[in-house]
Amino acid sequence: MKKLLLVAVVMMASLSTFAQREVGTLSLQPRVGISAADFNNTEDTKARVGFIAGAELEYYVSNMVGISAGMFYSQQGAEFEIGGADFTCKLDYVNVPIIANFYVWKGLALKAGLQPGFKMSSKLEGSYSGYAASAKMDDVNSIDLSVPVGISYDFGRVVLDARYNLGLTKIFKDDDYLDSKNLAFQLTIGYKFTL
Repeated sequence: MKKLLLVAVVMMASLSTFAQREVGTLSLQPRVGISAADFNNTEDTKARVGFIAGAELEYYVSNMVGISAGMFYSQQGAEFEIGGADFTCKLDYVNVPIIANFYVWKGLALKAGLQPGFKMSSKLEGSYSGYAASAKMDDVNSIDLSVPVGISYDFGRVVLDARYNLGLTKIFKDDDYLDSKNLAFQLTIGYKFTL
């Protein structure tokens, strides 16, 4: 039992060594995960589950604070039903989060920042009684601004990150059409390389 306890202590010590953040160092974190996105100010919509992938650079201004900037491809949008027909609003963005990371305990960080998103594609897909159709949506704004807040934990060099993006800008150009903003919960896993 003592040997097992000693092995566990040595492993934890090595993990905390990897998690040390030295002032002035830079790390690169490629990450992949899932996104569950929806619209606010709407009824009867449900989340579109999609894919997110990209990377972040983080600069440590102190051993407790890091500033990061990244670029992520994110599948967003919403799903809904009208008159028995199922529709999916597919909005895909390249998001550029600029985040302040506050390390409150060992590998645990609280995050907040600002995120501009750039629309890559926007289309509406629908199906009814075995028939399917798709149409491009031209009325979607090309830039989406949101506030990401979240939490992450470093398991050595492996990083598990959970964020909630709260939209600030309207999705659609025509205010009378739908006064909605993007909401997205994103869960990613990545690996931290020290540069």
